[in-house]
Amino acid sequence: MGKRKTKEDNASEDYDANELMIVPGEKRKKLEKSGEKSATGGKKNRNFAKEKEVAKLTKQAKRKLAAVQSRKALKQTQEELFAGLAEFQLDPSKLCQLSSSTKLSKEPEKAPVFPEKLKVFSGKTKTEAKRTQQDYYPTDDESSSEEEEEEEEGDNDIEDAGNTVEVKIEPIDLDDVDEAIDGNPETNLDQIVVKREDDEESDNEDILALPTTTVINRKKVIVERSKEIQKSRAELPIFAEEMRIVEAINENLVTVVCGETGSGKTTQIPQFLYEAGYASEGELIGITEPRRVAAIAMAQRVGVELAKPDEVSYQIRYEGTRSETTNILFMTDGVLMKEMEQDVMLKKYSVILIDEAHERSMYSDVLIGMLSRIVPLRSKTARPLRLVIMSATLRLDDFTHKKLFPLLTPKVIKVDARQFPVSVHFEKRTPDDYIASAFRKTCRIHETLPPGAILVFVTGQHEVKQLITKLKKRYPVVYETDKNGEVLVKGTKEWKEKKVEAAKSIKLEDFKEETPETEDFEDVDDGLMDGDDMNERGAAEAFDDYEEFENGDGDLSDGKVENSIGAPPADCEPLYCLPLYSLLSMGKQRRVFDETPAGMRLCVISTNVAETSLTIPGVKYVIDGGFEKRRLYDSITGVSRFAVCRISQASGDQRAGRAGRISAGHAYRLYSSAVYQDFVKFADPEILSKPADQLVLHLKSMNIVKVVNFPFPSAPDEQMLESAEKRLCRLGALSESTKNGKTEARITKLGKTLAVFPLAPSYAKFIAMADQHNLMSHAILLISLLSVREPLIPVSSLRGDTPEETKELMKNVLKERRRWCSHTGARRLGDLKVLMHAASVAEQIKYNARECEKVGLRVKALVEARKLRQQLTNIVNASCKKEHAAALDSDLPPPTDQQAQLLRQMVVASFSDRLARRVDRSVGQEEVQKGAYETTLIKGHVFIDPCSVVFTEEPEFVIYQELVQVNEKKLMTSVCAVDKEWLSRLAESYCNYGEQDKNQEPIYDPVKDMVVKTVKVTFGPLNWELPNENRSVPHDIMMYRYFALFLLDGLVFEKLKEYTPKLLAPPSTMVKSWAKLQKRTEMLLNKLIEKEVTTRSSLKEQWLKNENWLLEEYLEWVPESVHQQISLMWPPLEDHEKTIKMGRNKKY
Repeated sequence: MGKRKTKEDNASEDYDANELMIVPGEKRKKLEKSGEKSATGGKKNRNFAKEKEVAKLTKQAKRKLAAVQSRKALKQTQEELFAGLAEFQLDPSKLCQLSSSTKLSKEPEKAPVFPEKLKVFSGKTKTEAKRTQQDYYPTDDESSSEEEEEEEEGDNDIEDAGNTVEVKIEPIDLDDVDEAIDGNPETNLDQIVVKREDDEESDNEDILALPTTTVINRKKVIVERSKEIQKSRAELPIFAEEMRIVEAINENLVTVVCGETGSGKTTQIPQFLYEAGYASEGELIGITEPRRVAAIAMAQRVGVELAKPDEVSYQIRYEGTRSETTNILFMTDGVLMKEMEQDVMLKKYSVILIDEAHERSMYSDVLIGMLSRIVPLRSKTARPLRLVIMSATLRLDDFTHKKLFPLLTPKVIKVDARQFPVSVHFEKRTPDDYIASAFRKTCRIHETLPPGAILVFVTGQHEVKQLITKLKKRYPVVYETDKNGEVLVKGTKEWKEKKVEAAKSIKLEDFKEETPETEDFEDVDDGLMDGDDMNERGAAEAFDDYEEFENGDGDLSDGKVENSIGAPPADCEPLYCLPLYSLLSMGKQRRVFDETPAGMRLCVISTNVAETSLTIPGVKYVIDGGFEKRRLYDSITGVSRFAVCRISQASGDQRAGRAGRISAGHAYRLYSSAVYQDFVKFADPEILSKPADQLVLHLKSMNIVKVVNFPFPSAPDEQMLESAEKRLCRLGALSESTKNGKTEARITKLGKTLAVFPLAPSYAKFIAMADQHNLMSHAILLISLLSVREPLIPVSSLRGDTPEETKELMKNVLKERRRWCSHTGARRLGDLKVLMHAASVAEQIKYNARECEKVGLRVKALVEARKLRQQLTNIVNASCKKEHAAALDSDLPPPTDQQAQLLRQMVVASFSDRLARRVDRSVGQEEVQKGAYETTLIKGHVFIDPCSVVFTEEPEFVIYQELVQVNEKKLMTSVCAVDKEWLSRLAESYCNYGEQDKNQEPIYDPVKDMVVKTVKVTFGPLNWELPNENRSVPHDIMMYRYFALFLLDGLVFEKLKEYTPKLLAPPSTMVKSWAKLQKRTEMLLNKLIEKEVTTRSSLKEQWLKNENWLLEEYLEWVPESVHQQISLMWPPLEDHEKTIKMGRNKKY
C-alpha cells in the first residue's frame, strides 16, 4: 500500500520553483515515531560549529571568558618561573645532606598515617559529595565554549560548598559495647551509620566504617603559677613538647607517649590537657596509677603546680578526696575498673591517661583492652573520649598492634629525656658470686672515685641487709669529741680541718690516752641507719634460714674479699648506707630522699624497687648485679614460689639510666656483654604470671562471655584462662550452658555478688557465706588479714643482738602465738585463729611499731589490713539490709567454739582446691618423710610450715592458703584443720561419686530432703576415699513411686505415721510391678507427677497454696472411718509450719 498523502503534501507538490511570487505552504511539525532521534534532541545534520561562530556573546559571558583566559595566562607564567628557578636548585645528593631548621634537635618524624575520616568545619561533621559528571553532549541550543572551559577548570576546584552533606550522629546502644568487646573486633566494631538529610533512600546506608576524630573547640584555661613552679616545670624535658603533645591528642583518638622515667609525663600532661580545656565543660581528666602511693603523691604535686588543690583529687582502694569541684582525678587501676562496671562508656571523662603502662600490671592491661573498644564507640557521640598511654620503655608493639586497635593507628610521640651520658662497664668474666663482686666494686668506687652517690641492685631483703652489714663493718661511723666538746665524724672534711687546726696549737701536756667512741649511726640520729631494720623480714625472704644468714654467702663471709682488696685508706670518709625494699616502712623509705650527712657518701642497697618506682637524687654510680627475685606462679598447679632470675635488657637499661640524672655517670654491670645479649629484651607482663580467676570474673561481670577473644595487649595463655573458668565453675561463680552447640560459661547470681568485692573470688565467697549465724564481722576480719602480705613476721626471720638472744626471741614469739591459739575447740582453726588474735593485739597496743615487733607483728601489713577491713565493711553495709550489717569493732570478741566450727566449714566451701591429706607412711614400699602431705594440684609431697601452730598435731586433712617453695621443700602456710566428713557435702564439685547399686533399696534422707541411695565417694584426681554418701536417685518415675511410699510410711511427715498401720494396702504396693492395677496407686502417683513433687519442701509449697491438695488421693488409702479425723488434721504439717489462714477452706 502506498503512503497516504495529506493536504500539506499536495500543496508542496503543486508548487513550482519557477514561480517566484508564490510562497509555498508551510508544513506542520510532527513527531516521527519510528525515526531515530539524535542525542541532543535536534536534527541530525545540525552544524554546531557554524552556530557558535554566529552566536553573540553576552557581557556576562565575556567576563567569564576573560577570567578563564587570565587564569590560564597566570598558570603559564608560574610554570615559566618555576622552570627558571630550577636552574639554580642544588643537586639532590647535596640537598639530602642538609637538615631543616624548622625541627632543630629533633628526630625527623615519619609522615603520619591517618585513617580515612570526615572533614570537620565549625563543629559540624561534613563529607565531600562526588561531583556529578556532565553529559557528553550539550542538551540545548545555548551551550557555549565558556561552559566547556569552566568544566575543565572544575577539576582544579578544591571544595564545593554546595556539595556538602550534614551527618547525623546516631545514639549508642550499650548492647553494642558488649558485642564489640566480646565478639570479633574486626567485624563488630566501629560500624557507624551516617545518614544524609537530603537522601531518603540512603537512610540506612553505611558510608563510614572507621572511627572519626572530631576536633572540639574547647575553652582554654589560663593558669597562674609562681616563678618557682614555672622554673621547675621548664627544667623538665616534656615541657618543651606541650604543643606537639596537645595537638596529637586533639587529632587522634589514641596517643602513646614514650618518655624515660623522670621526664615529667605524669605531672605535666594532665596540666597540658587542663589548660587545653579538657575539663572546662564539667568532664574529668582521669589518670590511672598502678600504685596507691603514686596516685596520692602525684595528685598532691599537680595540685600544687596548678595552684588549685581543690580541683585535683585522688581515689584509691581505701580512701579518696574526690568531690564536686574535682577536674583532675588520680586513681588506681582497680578504681577505674570498678567505675566501668557502673558506667562502661565512662561518660564523665573526656580523656583517660594510663600511666606506667610499661609495668604491665594486670588491671592496666585490662583497662587498655576495654578502652580500645570504648574509645571508637565514644567517637560516635558528640563528646568523644581520648586515650593516652604513657610508657617509659620502647616496647610499643604491645600497645599499637592491630588486634588491639584494628581500625585506627595510635599516634606515637617520643619524648627525649635530658639524660647525661652514662658509661657502661661490663665484666670480662661473669663472677659466680655476684654479692662478693658487688661488695668489692662498692669498696673500689668509694675509695678511688670522685664524690657521688652509689646505687647497688641486689635481689632481696636478705642480701640488702647482708651487704649493708659488711659495708658498715668496713666503713664504720666513728665519732670523736674535740676540746670544745663538739662531736665530729671521723674521716669527714670538717674533721680533717679541725685536726689541722689542732696540730698547729699542739702542746706536750695535751697528750693523754683517749679511746675513740665507735657506735652505730642510728644511736645518734634516731635510727637513720639500718639497725632497726633487722627485725623486718619480708615474705620475699621467708625461706632464708637463720643459719644461712649468720654464716653468710660464699666468699663474702669468710674474709677472703676483705683480704683481697686490703684495708681501706686511713683518710677514707664514712659510707652512709641505707636499705631500700618494698616491705620497708614508708618512713624508712623516705630516708633515701633526705640530705646526706656532711662529709659522708650515700650508698643505697636496693632491690628492683629503685628501678622504676623511685628516683634517688644524686646517684652517680650504679652497680647492677643482673638478678632479680620474681614471684613465679604456676597457673595450672597453683604453686607460687620466689626464684632468682636474670633481668631483662630493658631492666638493665633502666638501671644504668639511674646514673645519668644529675651528671655524667657510670654503670658497672657484674656480668659480661655476652651474658647481656642472652637476656630477654623485655620481662613478661604481670598478667601472664598471676592467677586469672579475679580477672575472668570481672570480665564476665561486664557481660564479656568469651574472655579468650578479649583484646589484651599481651594475651594470656588460653589454657590459663580455661583453668580459671573451671575453678570459678566449681566455686559456683560461673555456670556452663550450651548454646548453638557451643558450651559457654556465664556468670551466676553468686558470681555477680562476688564481683562486687575487690578480692579473689574464693575470698569473696567466704564473706558472702558469712551472712549466716552472725559471722560477718569475723569473716571480714579474717579475709582482710589473709589479703595482705605477711601480717606476721616469720619466726625464722626474727633477730637478736647475739645468736643466743635470737634463739630466745624465736622461742618466745612462737610460744606466744601458740598461746593465742587456745586449747578450746577453736584450736583446730589453726593459723587463722592466730591471725585474728594478732589483729586484736595490734588494736590493744594501738599499732605501736616497737611493741608490735616484740611480738612478731608487721605494723605496715596490719594497718593495710585494717583499711581493707573498713572498705569491706562499707561494701557489705551498702549492699545488705540493716539487720545484716557488719560492724567495724576494735574489740571484736574471739569466735566461740561453735563459731570456729562454722568458720572452718566456710573455709572448706571456699578453698576446696587447696586441700591436702596426710600421707599414710604404713602404706606402700617407698620411704616417706615424716609430716608429708599430698595435694590435688601438684605431684610430690608438701609439708606444714614448722612455725604453724598445727605443725605438731598433723591433722589428716588440712586446707592451706598458699604453697611456698623453701629450698627443696614446699611448705603450706596459714593452715587450718578440717573434718573428713564435711568434704562430700561442702566440696561437692571436687568429689567423685560412684554408680548406684541397682539392687539397693532407696531410703528417704530427712536432712537432704530427698530419696537417696548410698554410694562410694572419692575426692579429687587422686581419689582419696571419703565416707559413703547418700545421693539422690535418678529423676524418673521410680523416684515419684518411692517418695509416695515414704509419704505413706510416715517418714516424710511425722503426723501420718499413726495412720500407717490402718492403710488399706501396704506402702510397698507403690513400687510393685502390678501397682498400675490399683486405682489408689495411680491417683496418688499422677497427682505427685502433675506438680513434680518429690521432696518434703515442694509438697509443703503446694499445701501453702491449697491446703486440701492431695487429701482426696490419701483418703483412698485409709478406711472411711478415719476420713473425718484426717480431714480435720490435714495438711499434716507441724503447728509452727501452718499459716493462720489454714483451716478455713477444709473439706469434710
